[in-house]
Amino acid sequence: MDGLKRFDAAHWKKLFDGRVGTTLWPYGSGVWSKKEWVLPGIGDDDIVSMFEGGTNLFWAERFGREALGMSDLWVKQCGNSHTGSFKDLGMTVLVSQVNRIRKLRPGAISAVGCASTGDTSAALSAYCAAAGIPSIVFLPADKISLAQLVQPIANGALVLSIDTDFDGCMKLIKEVTAETPIYLAN
Repeated sequence: MDGLKRFDAAHWKKLFDGRVGTTLWPYGSGVWSKKEWVLPGIGDDDIVSMFEGGTNLFWAERFGREALGMSDLWVKQCGNSHTGSFKDLGMTVLVSQVNRIRKLRPGAISAVGCASTGDTSAALSAYCAAAGIPSIVFLPADKISLAQLVQPIANGALVLSIDTDFDGCMKLIKEVTAETPIYLAN
């Protein structure tokens, strides 16, 4: 927090506004445009980004007025992203930090794993693929759609379909990551 206090609000606003909508690496991302607030110590070379974020706001005047009693409602559509999931916004940070750790301490992390019912596995596998980091996904058998299964497979993740629910998958991935150099993404 002390680092953030070095500058006033006007400085931060000018800096961040100057990055919005640019293609300058990595600051064109809606997440990394605020790098100093998101993960200040990370180097640009460690960032794994697909220029996520920065999706449109849609005016929902009628819904706001009729359902919520609001005169000016705007809705953020985060599904307009690489994986169709809002989880891209957090996964860029998680995989970037894992990428950084792997460079600083080779062998410390061999892969990244998660339990998922769709969105987490889509985002994790996409960002790990972009970074060249193996990913492992535990999915509950027969409880996710084909569309949710396709993304981690297409991104090269090791996908395990387990005869349990999400909580059972979570219990198993926690056990695996506790005993191996696999980073738990959940």
